[in-house]
Amino acid sequence: MMVGGVSGFAPGAAVQAPKLQQLSAQMGVESMVGTGPETGGKMFDPLGFNTMGGDKSLAFFRHAEIKHGRVAMAGVVGLLVHINHIHFPGYLSPTFGVSFAELSAMGPFDAWNAVPLLGQLQVILTIAGLEHASECLDPAGHYTKGGEPGNLKFLKNFWDTPGFTKKLSSQQLAEKRLSEIKNGRLAMIGMASICSSMAIPGSVPLLKGAAALTGTAVALPFGSF
Repeated sequence: MMVGGVSGFAPGAAVQAPKLQQLSAQMGVESMVGTGPETGGKMFDPLGFNTMGGDKSLAFFRHAEIKHGRVAMAGVVGLLVHINHIHFPGYLSPTFGVSFAELSAMGPFDAWNAVPLLGQLQVILTIAGLEHASECLDPAGHYTKGGEPGNLKFLKNFWDTPGFTKKLSSQQLAEKRLSEIKNGRLAMIGMASICSSMAIPGSVPLLKGAAALTGTAVALPFGSF
């Protein structure tokens, strides 16, 4: 009887667990920051990512969204600086004779491909170090284990050296975080549009014929091959 009772209850528990996990993730999505008039005040998830796991998966997706949004925003600013030919004086690499002025005159991806290998390695290793620290060394705890997605405590005041956010109320801080997510989404769309326009001329009508978006459309980690 005991064996029969256990076998009778076990399948039901196995069936219910995924449903409860999915329900938990769905409730988490509905309460997450990021909805607004752009999405009709509702969650925008046409591919159903929120159903691909539980709370940990949801935290991973949010952390990835914030991280890639920040990278895209930095990329857009860097692109604007580059296409307006704003650059440091002198040489990036006196040894290889690569000047900042020469890089500024090139297309965005051509400039990266012209950076000496050691310079490219510095960028790649810096990214790898930040990734490792955010996944393994964050004192606030991993974002899938209770830590806040996007909150990189190990960098301390790196993102806000002047301390502007310390003077904000909780409501103002929440508004800034919402703005960061929305601006990050827009920047990701912008960078994707720029890459598409350079790779397939005319694919983005608003960028068609843009003189600044010239040169190769490929930038591999260590140059084009």
